[in-house]
Amino acid sequence: MIAHDQYRVAFDLYQKGYEWWFPAFGLIFVAIGAVLVWLGRAMNWHRSRRFVGYFMIGFACLWSAVTFSTTFREYTALRSAYRRSQFSVIEGRVTNFRPMPYQGHQDECFSVQSQTFCYSDYVVTAGFSNSASHGGPIREGLPVRISYIGNTIIRLEVESDTAP
Repeated sequence: MIAHDQYRVAFDLYQKGYEWWFPAFGLIFVAIGAVLVWLGRAMNWHRSRRFVGYFMIGFACLWSAVTFSTTFREYTALRSAYRRSQFSVIEGRVTNFRPMPYQGHQDECFSVQSQTFCYSDYVVTAGFSNSASHGGPIREGLPVRISYIGNTIIRLEVESDTAP
């Protein structure tokens, strides 16, 4: 086992914060829909042409609400469990490392002892998701200490001497 002072924090849920940009992205389409509705009224378009604007507004509001509720619920649940120390910790060397290709199309996975973790830069999550192909720190043989809930990494510490 590696001494605690030999680790540095590579990821911590508290440092990451909530990724508000993902649900907020739908608001762009609310604005586009509103412009289409306004133009339709100003230019006296037939109601069926204005329907596209109304549809965009409705769909974008629904999409934003659903993505916000699911991602924020995950974030607050993980933070709450983290704050109450309701997580597991595993320490050891990274084995069975399978990096994610730069373009995605498969998750990056690795094991520490008997626990396997998988994640992707292309999935919005409150937990760790920085693949090696996009600058993440994980690689085969790296000594790590991981705090996790289920399969979600909430804190990743890597050995200081090997940290990128």
